[in-house]
Amino acid sequence: MTHPPALTRARFRVRAAATAVALALIAAGSAATAPAATAATHVQDTFSRTVAEGWGTSTSGDAWTASSPRSTSVRDGAAVIALTPGASTEQAIRSTSLTDAVLGATVWPEKPTTTGNGSTVSLALRSDGKFSYQARVGFGKTGVNLWLSRFDGGSGREAVLRSMKPIASLAAGTRVNVEFSVTGSSPVQLRARIWTQGSTKPAWQAVYDDTSAQRISRAGYPAIASYLSGSSPSSTVRLDDVGVSDPASTSPAPAPTPPSGGDKAVGSAPVGTTTYPVPARAIFVAPKGTQTGSGTAGDPYGSAAYAVSKAPSGSTIVLRGGTYREYVYVGYNKALTIQAYPGEAVWFDGSSPVTGWVKSGNVWVKTGWTHRFDHTVSFTAGMDETRRFVDGANPLAGYPDQVWINDKPLTQVGSASAVTAGTFYVDEGGKRLLVGSDPSGKRVEASTLTRAFKIQGKHTTLRGFGVERYATTLSMMGTVTAEVDDITLENMVVRNNATVGVFAWNDVKKFHRVTLQDNGLLGLGVNKVANLALTDSIIRGNNTQSFKPAPVSGGVKITDSNDVRIDGNIVDDNDSAGVWFDINSRDVEVTSNTVADNRTAGVQLELSQQAIVADNVFSRNGADIHVMNSGDVRIWNNTIDAGGRAILFWQDERRQTNTALKSVAPWVLDDVVVRNNVISFSTASGSCPVLAQDTERRLAGAGVGAWMENNLYYRRDSSTPANLACWANGSSGTKSLKTLSEVAAFTGNDKSSALWTGNPILTSSLGLRSDVLASPRASLGGLPSDIASALGVTAGTKRAGAFTAPLDR
Repeated sequence: MTHPPALTRARFRVRAAATAVALALIAAGSAATAPAATAATHVQDTFSRTVAEGWGTSTSGDAWTASSPRSTSVRDGAAVIALTPGASTEQAIRSTSLTDAVLGATVWPEKPTTTGNGSTVSLALRSDGKFSYQARVGFGKTGVNLWLSRFDGGSGREAVLRSMKPIASLAAGTRVNVEFSVTGSSPVQLRARIWTQGSTKPAWQAVYDDTSAQRISRAGYPAIASYLSGSSPSSTVRLDDVGVSDPASTSPAPAPTPPSGGDKAVGSAPVGTTTYPVPARAIFVAPKGTQTGSGTAGDPYGSAAYAVSKAPSGSTIVLRGGTYREYVYVGYNKALTIQAYPGEAVWFDGSSPVTGWVKSGNVWVKTGWTHRFDHTVSFTAGMDETRRFVDGANPLAGYPDQVWINDKPLTQVGSASAVTAGTFYVDEGGKRLLVGSDPSGKRVEASTLTRAFKIQGKHTTLRGFGVERYATTLSMMGTVTAEVDDITLENMVVRNNATVGVFAWNDVKKFHRVTLQDNGLLGLGVNKVANLALTDSIIRGNNTQSFKPAPVSGGVKITDSNDVRIDGNIVDDNDSAGVWFDINSRDVEVTSNTVADNRTAGVQLELSQQAIVADNVFSRNGADIHVMNSGDVRIWNNTIDAGGRAILFWQDERRQTNTALKSVAPWVLDDVVVRNNVISFSTASGSCPVLAQDTERRLAGAGVGAWMENNLYYRRDSSTPANLACWANGSSGTKSLKTLSEVAAFTGNDKSSALWTGNPILTSSLGLRSDVLASPRASLGGLPSDIASALGVTAGTKRAGAFTAPLDR
């Protein structure tokens, strides 16, 4: 692993640039391990010596070699690395050569990172001076990142295999324990974990099985490298307790019970039913709309915004029942919990009651209407990109105005003459609001506020209440915006808002049991988030205003984000994509969801990399799974009740333009694995229910980067649908494949798969028929360990289709 200085610097610059562009390279996946047996120790170093230059000889008698002896030393019971901006070092035990090994150490920077991307310490195994596997530990401005990578020294290329951010924040001086394990040859199994000293050792966090042709199977020596970002000031990193040992043998872990699905609680608890405990020093609020009160139970503050302005960081604000018609800003340096009072219904409502209607001909008019909203459509304030988002069939989709009569929404029209029953018009020049349905004796409400919550205080939690009917302009990003690290939303309903329900950026977001429903453009938007969990939630019926499918609309849109876990949700009836990953999203898990009746795609992976799509139930989406210019995608054990198209593989002319990200997310359809899935076609399935398309007409047959094996297919008969697949065929376009043998002959795929005909193999509840489950006819594959860990089942399990029953819709 001792590389020429220029090559070493170039390698680390790529890593640092990738971090700067895409926040942090982070990923998901942890594998539970059984209690370990004692392992033989090859190298041990407690650094209980003093060495002026280099690290000298370890406690176990092995000599350290150093690439920069003057930058390294041993003093005060620890190894020391003095780093200057852009510089790297490497220390190795070249006398020890191992194939299977665990390398461990305790590392910490003397000062926290405040500028640039900070320092990185890399533990390397199977090194030969050019090639190695590495576990990288990055001390950024927020928390600690962990990467698994393979350095291919001959080409000067580092392949990032897994990445994540296990430690969200790190107090100054806190030490971090690191363990890195490399075992096996086919595949080579990589495991790594980090945890703060004094805390409980976790299961393996970063997990990767390297099956590539570039895998390193031979023995090599252990090494420790370091690098400091060129934009960070000089820094010192310390290490202690370095050890190299054999991997311990483990006893087989008992098989976990597969998730049950079905009737598990999904989505927000009904507003008014949560019972979060009220702490002794809680601050109380009542919906009076005033800046009054002292915040006690007997004299609550008169508005949530006023309470937030008065509350010190660390406070819990308890909302008494009622309707809050207001906007709340949680500022910097305030970490708050805002929750509903136990058993009381709390709603933040962006609409106001409208009275004083006068009939004029066939319409009813409210005069003095002065509420005006920005009608331009763009995520950038002051820019008008309406034509990108809105088509001629729905020209007013970007108008945030909203009106309800007895909770029934009216449709906005563009002129007073177009007003009929069920519609409304805003006459801005005449300051009038016109409706075409008789409001007499009815409750009429219209949106008057644009946003509900803007959260800029780290470590803030909102829980137990609802948010609805805000006239949010797209440039405001969302009705609720989570703009800083470590924001939690739990048991919340966000519905009937004009554009985006919730939008999040920056790291560490936990959205659990939320219901995002019937929002005008999008339920949830995410950009540049490291470590996002969306769990046990309902994302339903979004894009009510019928915006174009692209550039964004539907249920969930996630861009340029890492370490994303979408687990246990219902994503259905969105008028566009259900869950859409785009532009450099990577290290994502989509597991145990029910994804149904989304118009364009159930799950779409576009210009992204490193994804697990497993144990989901898909039903009647436009395309159930759409993989577009994306690689390292593993699609295992899903049940697909196909609508128009079950799976779509797509490659077009786009390629990664950011040099620093070309090895991370190249935008190439490659290494897509589809195994153990149940794919059931219907009379509604199109003529190409599985489609592999290359718009450049270069790829053909087995040259398409998708491998399908061990799957179960169903069609009613040999012609329904007409084809099993249509596959890229170079300059000839696509080739129709009508039988499984034709698929295998042309693509090399599905040689161990099976095709069923006749009676459907899925029940009416989308479960697999018991006789098919018992004798699937296909030769099934054993579930890989990291996917098994994500699902909570035993590695090596062989089963067709989803483990989890469809969630009750």
